[in-house]
Amino acid sequence: MPRFRASSPLGVLPLLAALAGACLGARPAGAALLEGLPGREVVPTVPSPAASGPAPAAPDTQVGVNWLSPPLHLQLSRDPALITIGKGAVFLPTYSESRREPEIVVLNRAGSVVATGQTGTRVLLDSGTYEVRFGSGSTNRRLRATVRVNEGHTTIVPPTWGGLIVETLNESGGYIDGEYDLVSMDQWINYGRGQGYEEERLQDIEVWILPPGLYRISRVGEGYNSLRNYITVQVNPGELHSVEAIFNDAGNLIAGGVKTLNTRKRAGQYWTYGLRAGGNAALTHQVDDLDETDRSALFSTDMRLRARYDREDFFGITEVFMQNSFLKQDEEPLEVTQDNLQLRSTWVRRLNSWVGPYVRGQVSTHLFPLEIYEDTVYIDEGADTTLLLTGGSLERQRSFYPLNFAEGAGVNVDWLSAYAIELSTQTGLAARQEISKGGYEVVDADYLGTYLLESGRTSYQVGAEGILTTKLRLSSQFTLDLRAEAFAENFKILDARLENLEADFRFFLTRNIEIGYLFQMQENTTEAPNRFPRTHSLSLRLSFNY
Repeated sequence: MPRFRASSPLGVLPLLAALAGACLGARPAGAALLEGLPGREVVPTVPSPAASGPAPAAPDTQVGVNWLSPPLHLQLSRDPALITIGKGAVFLPTYSESRREPEIVVLNRAGSVVATGQTGTRVLLDSGTYEVRFGSGSTNRRLRATVRVNEGHTTIVPPTWGGLIVETLNESGGYIDGEYDLVSMDQWINYGRGQGYEEERLQDIEVWILPPGLYRISRVGEGYNSLRNYITVQVNPGELHSVEAIFNDAGNLIAGGVKTLNTRKRAGQYWTYGLRAGGNAALTHQVDDLDETDRSALFSTDMRLRARYDREDFFGITEVFMQNSFLKQDEEPLEVTQDNLQLRSTWVRRLNSWVGPYVRGQVSTHLFPLEIYEDTVYIDEGADTTLLLTGGSLERQRSFYPLNFAEGAGVNVDWLSAYAIELSTQTGLAARQEISKGGYEVVDADYLGTYLLESGRTSYQVGAEGILTTKLRLSSQFTLDLRAEAFAENFKILDARLENLEADFRFFLTRNIEIGYLFQMQENTTEAPNRFPRTHSLSLRLSFNY
């Protein structure tokens, strides 16, 4: 096969001569590449017979069927790896994203591993002949290709394999954390166990890289000869297939089939978004033994907006959380019993799959003004305490004040990342600011039968922070998110205080409706009787991920 080099205008004549010779089926005279011309040679190679299926040479403009990734020539141009002096490279295109496909292993003629890499990225090598092993399954079931690498050139392995994505759903159409077995029906080879995820993690599903053929997707543990709990799919070379497997509540695989890939999930669009909103209403009408009537109404709402960015080298999550509760009793004004508004954003640069630096920022405040319904309150002015006549109510904090800021930078470590549990920690330097604009802070709520207040003050702190984040998947319907935040002012680790402990438990009734229980606790820094104030919230939520 003739080789082509992209070069300066002086190289046009040799290029045209090579093309003409290829069209006539003859070896062109003088087809040797001119030395010293700029450019990089791209050489397609053909896998050895060990790889199943036809092996047509693929030009560098190859566009696969249903690929989530860009065409081959764009993958090459976007690859940041540079061929250094004395090196060549081998390149396998990715059908989806490099992080979702199996690792590439390169062996020399002696059978020793000389390099590893990912699809969609050049693997730098010395000149020579190598065997490339790639694809899903155990070592002896992986695809193989023999390649020749020349200095300064990128050798492309044409995509003669197929890709397969399996999504698991329940009968209501909701994505679930389901498991299945994948078996090749040509030789009854078991390629292993696969895992589906919930809707917010569809982009984390691993892609099967397989030889072309007919495959059986079955319930875990189902026998090869079973006539139930399975579906089949044909995998073709150069194509990415997506399959939906439908499970019922008993865990049986009852239906499935090939679906059209969703264009909004294409690689390069790394953002996903989510909305969770819920609320409660409790109306009480009570008549006591003295025939006195008491009526009350309690309303509560909570909402969480999330934007998530996830790719191989970067991870970021930004959340807006709002929580409000209101109480209305007979002859009493409407009282705001709970009012939280928080914006937090965390970004991680992944050095590898489990560790990397992070930066984060957080703003906390409240929406509604805080009021005290008393005729008199006491103001603490240091040496003196003065009596203040309120006339029935006092606005002790205006809307959005005080503003509490938190910043941090340090090291993020992902300790566990599995189906049942995800565990990560963040440890680093931190700063805290509380910006007050007038208003009062409660010092004591039982001073001479009323409130003791002091003027709010702006404060600044530096120190160290530690954050623990855990996600437990107890089943396809139960999820528990835990988050604990601690801050040590002036780096006094033994005096660290608990800034926030949050447990968010979710039970899914349907795909979009859940029962939620939220527990929150933090350490009080004042001399209040209760050092750890806490709240419990139970709500019916609407969950929507798009």
